[in-house]
Amino acid sequence: MRYDRAAFIRCRLHVEAGPQSGYGEYEGEEPAFNNALFGYYQGLEAALEGLFGATLVLRRAAATGGAGAGGGTGDRALLMLLGSSVRSYLATGTPWSGYLEAGLLIRRLEAAGEAGERVLGASRRIEEAVKASRAAHLEMLDALVGEVLGERAGAAFDSAELRAAGFDDATYPRVEDFPDEGA
Repeated sequence: MRYDRAAFIRCRLHVEAGPQSGYGEYEGEEPAFNNALFGYYQGLEAALEGLFGATLVLRRAAATGGAGAGGGTGDRALLMLLGSSVRSYLATGTPWSGYLEAGLLIRRLEAAGEAGERVLGASRRIEEAVKASRAAHLEMLDALVGEVLGERAGAAFDSAELRAAGFDDATYPRVEDFPDEGA
């Protein structure tokens, strides 16, 4: 597998979101799996920080005296914006966010005539706006991370380089290894 700055960003989003968020691969899985996946992403993020020579987390940059590749106070300011952009991306949703199954509600709206049509039409427009917002967030994150990484912005690493940095990406948790805790 190839780990570039886009992978670094995806990793940061998963770590920031956390195992109870329903974000990304956490969605719909059992707590034990979610916790294992969270641990995996934390380890991957630490390895990528080492390989890129930079962190994307302000508190870690403050503890070390700089973000890493570019270093200095300017990068810490960028990390502040990066952190708020990550949180903003993760907070972006629709009125339908969090519904696992909305079939009954949709049927009820369809039966509601004009009011239901208005709700469903507005929902489609909201969903399109959210997609555009998420794309703009990712563009912003890519630009910020590129600036923080400086000359390392175009770097990419493979599984062997991750293993040499102390992280084995083959340890990615598998859902089937975690029995249904509700059964």
